[in-house]
Amino acid sequence: MLGMDLIGMLSGKFIKMSMNKMKNLTIAVLIVMLLLITYAVVFCTPKHFKLTATAYYPGPECTYPFDDWKTATGADAGYGCIAIDPKGPLKMGQKVYIEGYGYGVCNDVGSAIKGWKIDVCFDTLQEAKEWGVQLVKVYVLEVK
Repeated sequence: MLGMDLIGMLSGKFIKMSMNKMKNLTIAVLIVMLLLITYAVVFCTPKHFKLTATAYYPGPECTYPFDDWKTATGADAGYGCIAIDPKGPLKMGQKVYIEGYGYGVCNDVGSAIKGWKIDVCFDTLQEAKEWGVQLVKVYVLEVK
């Protein structure tokens, strides 16, 4: 009888110990899953901002006295060039997607572009005038 009592007591301790280990393992797995989800949300989801967007044309009508058809970085100005405030939410060189406009690169600045404003470049003065002023979602595709 003593042997059976000892086996029962030991098996009960083993089951309790196994349950505690399972509980700890479950908690550890849940923590890892939470960390992975947080990482995915922070680093894998495109970041976006709502910004006021005006438009410009790289000719003298919009850029005088800097009407050399070049951006602040020296690139050829045209569709896809985005003027930003380097102290604002976007950084020079970032690739972005702008709803209603398309893909672009933040490679220009403008004297009137401050804070949460951008200036999107068009190939013609008429297109720039038609754009007007819009509140747009700007998705950052490349973090700098």
